[in-house]
Amino acid sequence: LPPYPGRALHALFYQWLALGDYSTSTKVHDQSGPRPFTLSPLYRVDGQPTVYFTLLDDTLWPALSQGISLTPTVEVIGRPLTLPPGGPQIEHRSYADLAAGAQTDTRIRLRFLSPTSFRSREMHYPLPDPSLVYQSWLNRWNEFAPEELRINVALLDIVAAHVAVGRYDLRTEMVDLGRNRNTVGFVGNVQYNVIRAGKIGDEWLRRLNLLADYAAFCGTGHRTAQGMGHTERRR
Repeated sequence: LPPYPGRALHALFYQWLALGDYSTSTKVHDQSGPRPFTLSPLYRVDGQPTVYFTLLDDTLWPALSQGISLTPTVEVIGRPLTLPPGGPQIEHRSYADLAAGAQTDTRIRLRFLSPTSFRSREMHYPLPDPSLVYQSWLNRWNEFAPEELRINVALLDIVAAHVAVGRYDLRTEMVDLGRNRNTVGFVGNVQYNVIRAGKIGDEWLRRLNLLADYAAFCGTGHRTAQGMGHTERRR
């Protein structure tokens, strides 16, 4: 399989969802705004093909888990893939858990594991601009988090004034989107430094860290539901 079979895995997700609950699958497919799920590229873990799916909306899990249980073997781009006998490995973190665990670090280290890009002025923008990165995370957080945990968009003013790129080790990669379409994204490591942190206070600092923690679930940039923007927080 190619390393970025994003369209095929995207279709597989909807196949599972429809098997579990067709109406849920249709609702998710037709809704506008950020997608309530992300997926990773195809990795090799201990020699086995591995893909990470994340749900930003817990209400999708019953339908998805039911669909997965009905398909022990799936086909991706004409190749059969057998799921582990015990089913998928599952990690659950609630929005409340993420908010409660937010720290006040002033150095935020990230690894972008799959090509990451943004849509800016109708163009692809393959650079980790802090404002675009945080806007991506904030939009998803406020779309799916409980209302009482939503974050004021004034955070983006904090980012513009206080978050700077400290270090980076990046390269660009092309992604084949199928149908003769390609896009470019960046992969690698970035460190953001929160400058003049004393002026913004611990609560805003926690929100900056909270969204960086959330990145592991929501991804970064566009096409996160097709394998782009897979992100992890590094400590």
